[in-house]
Amino acid sequence: MKKQALVILFILSIIVLQAITEAQLKQKQNNRELIVGMGTAKTEAEADKLALDDLASQIIVEVKSSFVSIAKEDNAKVDEYCKSVIETFSDIKLTNAGKFVASTSTKEPKKVYRYITPEDRDRVFSERKNLIYSLVTEGEIALDDDNAVDAIRNYYWARMLLKTHPDKNSISYYFNGKERLLSNALKNEIENILKQIKIEIESVKDIEGSNCYEYILSATYKGIPADGLLIKYFDGKVWSDYERWASGKGYFSINKSMASTMDFIKLDIDCSFKQHGFSGEIAKTLNSMKPLKIANAGKRCFPAKKNPIAVKSAQSEVTYSPEIKSEQVKVLDIVINSVISKDIAKARRFFTAKGFKDFNALIGYGNAKIIPEKVTLKRLQVGDMSIIRSIPLKFDFTDSKESFTEKVNLVFDKDNMIEGITFSLSDTAINDIMSKKYGTKEEKALIVNFVEQYKTAYCLKDLDFIKDVFSDEALIIIGRIVQRKPDDYADKIYQQLGSEFIEYVRLHKGEYIERLETQFAQKDFINLHFSNNRIDRVTSKGRKVFGMQIGQYYYSSDYRDKGYLFLMFDLKNPDKPTIMVRSWQPEKSADGSITGVSNFEFE
Repeated sequence: MKKQALVILFILSIIVLQAITEAQLKQKQNNRELIVGMGTAKTEAEADKLALDDLASQIIVEVKSSFVSIAKEDNAKVDEYCKSVIETFSDIKLTNAGKFVASTSTKEPKKVYRYITPEDRDRVFSERKNLIYSLVTEGEIALDDDNAVDAIRNYYWARMLLKTHPDKNSISYYFNGKERLLSNALKNEIENILKQIKIEIESVKDIEGSNCYEYILSATYKGIPADGLLIKYFDGKVWSDYERWASGKGYFSINKSMASTMDFIKLDIDCSFKQHGFSGEIAKTLNSMKPLKIANAGKRCFPAKKNPIAVKSAQSEVTYSPEIKSEQVKVLDIVINSVISKDIAKARRFFTAKGFKDFNALIGYGNAKIIPEKVTLKRLQVGDMSIIRSIPLKFDFTDSKESFTEKVNLVFDKDNMIEGITFSLSDTAINDIMSKKYGTKEEKALIVNFVEQYKTAYCLKDLDFIKDVFSDEALIIIGRIVQRKPDDYADKIYQQLGSEFIEYVRLHKGEYIERLETQFAQKDFINLHFSNNRIDRVTSKGRKVFGMQIGQYYYSSDYRDKGYLFLMFDLKNPDKPTIMVRSWQPEKSADGSITGVSNFEFE
């Protein structure tokens, strides 16, 4: 069965060469039976890519007249506009494209033809239309949950993809029971959401010894923190880079002399998310097409307090909830002060060896700096572990020009030693996990801690944790590739994925770890952002197995993508969680589903 499956996978993963001659190709092209692209280069691979690019251009030529009115909206010439559209399609896998190699001699340049039928051309645009609808639906779901940021991102991407579709001015959608043209509706929806986003200055601090005022701002949508907004500010001279605001909180500094001349602070919201959480088709569209002009993205904040509050340090802003033990409070004071003073060695005695290794990695992760925000730390008890949440930190990566805020947790063991560091999930994500009816309060706390450990391992490039947490028999799926260590148990799980996943190729866990090791070495930073989770409990003898589907936005110094993550994990031993299945897919399936518990059976 195993060999048979591999043969099927191999056969379906290649493009079958059709029995056709060069003369027949040209004849069918002249008869408009085929749309043909041709490429010539030194190698067959280079020629093939040129042929696919040329095929994409021929597809656009077939519908060029449809882009005349669309081009006028961007004040562009039709040919120039179509060239931009071609770039959004050029690297898309044309799965039904035939291939013909005209020259095979080693001394001649390679000539490759790629071809599709007019019906296949229509399918290409149909698939793009389906992607547009999928993004719009995702935006609606996010808005139903008052998740303004995800709604803006999905609506904007859908609107940009719409610019590349020949039926752009006729594609409609039902919003609130009323049919509306997407070309107008999406832009209006984005602007309406932005209008309801309120950004206010919470405090202005004059920290002793600093020549700048420290500003804390909050962004809310209908009173809910707008988690994940990308915002830049004007400091009186230049605009900053866009920063991601975790939990709707922003933090920045403005020179005191400059601040004294400013009546308000100018801010700008990035609706495109061009540099965050995507790859592939959407990336090419955002890079090739002219951006949208969106009203209400610019904001003005008027200082709530004319006289900044004088404080000695950020530490004075941190308080502790009553459930945190007094001995832990003493340790926390010293640890926080060590971050502020950038002298973490004086806090070493409060950490286990593993804990201090993580702490050191954290401080090295983007020049960590505590935000002088008024915050009350809380405790989450998970078995013998006390997790003190959530210390607000800002991270700046000079080489990548990236800045973002994160809340960080310290994990105390039963002896009140800090044994670990984790990046916190957003308050919205935590509340979502805790509100579901699938387990006890203690089990939900375990899941929160596990997901935060998982996120942190990738952010801090902790290969040791990743090696330990994945079962040797784990089924690991990345995009359309399955990676795993061969064994009968995983074979059985793999077969349950069904024909829809027939393109997947399976590799063992060791190769997955090797890939991660290479990726980690190449990246200045990695960050994960999760949203919209669903959790199911799996009935399995002798195990405490859960399945979690969650939207994942992955971005690093050299790569960005968005997609859907599925984790199936066993928490029977809380100190040693085990991942049995990890699946990531860039898009939902045609029926709107993603890999989940329903794809698997347990005895």
